[in-house]
Formats: sequence, structure tokens, C-alpha cells
Amino acid sequence: MYTHQLPGLYCPFPITLNPNVDKADRHTTLWVKKHQLVPNEETWTYYHRQKFTWMVARMFPTADLHALSIAADLNTLLFVLDDQFDEHGEGTDVIKQSKQFEKLVHALIGIMKHNRQISFEKGGPVLSAVSDFWKRIRKLGNLGWQVRFIESLQQAFAANLWRIEQVSRAQLPTLEEYMKWRPIFSGASFFAYLLEAIEGFSLPDYVFLDGTVQQLIQLCSNTICWANDLFSFNKELEQGDEMNIVMLIRNTRDCTIDEAITAAVQIHDEQVKAFERLSRRLPSFGAITDAELRRYIDALAVMMKGNIDWSVNDTERYHFTMLATA
Repeated sequence: MYTHQLPGLYCPFPITLNPNVDKADRHTTLWVKKHQLVPNEETWTYYHRQKFTWMVARMFPTADLHALSIAADLNTLLFVLDDQFDEHGEGTDVIKQSKQFEKLVHALIGIMKHNRQISFEKGGPVLSAVSDFWKRIRKLGNLGWQVRFIESLQQAFAANLWRIEQVSRAQLPTLEEYMKWRPIFSGASFFAYLLEAIEGFSLPDYVFLDGTVQQLIQLCSNTICWANDLFSFNKELEQGDEMNIVMLIRNTRDCTIDEAITAAVQIHDEQVKAFERLSRRLPSFGAITDAELRRYIDALAVMMKGNIDWSVNDTERYHFTMLATA
């Protein structure tokens, strides 16, 4: 199949990689096997080549080994779950899938809200893995962070039910609907709160209620998704999945795929520039908090760049070629 070439994406932030990446990756390999998250060695080899640990190592370059390992565990679990729920069927299969997903979500949120410990014998692979993840990560953030993280995760789960419903109707959303829901169902939004715990930020809860801070988190989440859509749409086309910003632009504007790629790149680049502009106008909360907020916003920028560098340099998950630059 013809693979469309992608122009470079504007994202003028530092290229980073956490030096603990190899050790964290070894930990996550053992963790996946301990919780039996994949059925066999062959499946794990397939996932391992996609280098999920490298993604979080680029996004969280200064995290210590313990924190980076937690992020790598969660990221790997999310990709495995995403693949399982992407294998959707027709009609009643989708309805059944939706009910299974709702049941799973109820159990996962219950683990986090009530700090439940679920053994493999009692809950199976996913619940025991999430229970173990939550036991470790909740020690890294205060109660305010826990509330923010759980709420953002609940929003992501709710948005995934929207996505499943779209599939059940065999009907693509409008471009506007998709651009609203995509950053939520992808998990990009709660990664901004994951960052807070993994990189060890200490910001008052009220800072996260500020409109400018929320806009910056939203722009970070958006651009990660538009970049991911550009990198993944060849793979999704092969699977017959057109729920992607490139394909929705093509359908909406009745243009060629190459024109849709150019338009999607423009959306991405404009939102990165909006992030740059807004990050120069941060609100003030006092000298100590302002310095920590500056560090947090710079870390959001590193996440945006890290996602691109992982997609281009590390993973085998996507099929694309980059246009040569002069």
C-alpha cells in the first residue's frame, strides 16, 4: 500500500530522553508478564518493538527510575487496552463491547477512588495491574492531584464510550465533534496530570483552575493528538478506520489526502504557536509558585516534542515517511 509522506511538524522544543529508559523498560517487561497482560511471548515481542517506555522517557526526561517505571507500566497497559477495544465488531458485538467497557471503567474508577487492592486471582490481569499501578502512583501526588487525575481519567473513559457509539452507528463524526472529543478519549488530557506526579511538581490546586493554565493543557493535549493522527493514519486506513483528523478533513473539504495532510499539519502547527504565545503570558501567583508553574509549562512543551520524537525515531507502531528537508 502507498504510504503518504509527511512534512515536518513545528515543535521548537528540546529533544530529551530519560537516562533511566532501559532500566524502566526491563521493569515494565517483568510487570506485563507478572500481570499476564498479553497472552504469549510472541504478542509481547510485537508490543515491545513499539517501545512504549521510550515514549514516556521522552515525555518525562527528569523522572527518577521509580516514577518512570510507573509511567511506562501505565502507558503500556493503555496501548494494550486500546488495541483490544479497537478490534470492534458489528452490531450486537459493539453493544456488548460498550457494556464490557462500562463494567471495566466502573471497576477501574472504584479501585482509584477507594484505594482497593485487587489480586490477579480475584480480578484478573487488568484490574490487578491497575491496582498495583494506583498503589504506587498515589504516593507521588497529594489528594488534590488524585482528584484531578481520577476526574481526567473518567472523562477519557466517557469519551471512549462516545467513540464506541460512533462505531456502532457506522457513522463518522463531524470534524468539529472529532476535534472536541479526540484529546479526551485518547488519554492525552490526563497525561498532563500524570506529568504532575511523575515529574514531581508541587503546585497549589487553584493553579489548575486558572483559565490560562487550562488552555495550555488543552493545547498540549490537542497537538499531541493531531501529531499522532498524522503519524497513524496510514496504519488506520489499512484497518478501514477513518476516524482520524486527516480523513475527516478530506471528507469534509472534499480534497485529496495530500491536501488534507497539509491542512492537518497547519492545524497542529498553529496550535503549537498558540501554546508558545500563551506560555509567554502566564498569570502570577507569587514568586515561588510562578517559578514552579514556569517549569510545569516547559514540561508540557517537552511532552509535545517527546511524542513527535518517539513517533519518528523510536516506535515501529506507525507506517509513514517524512519528506526530506532542505
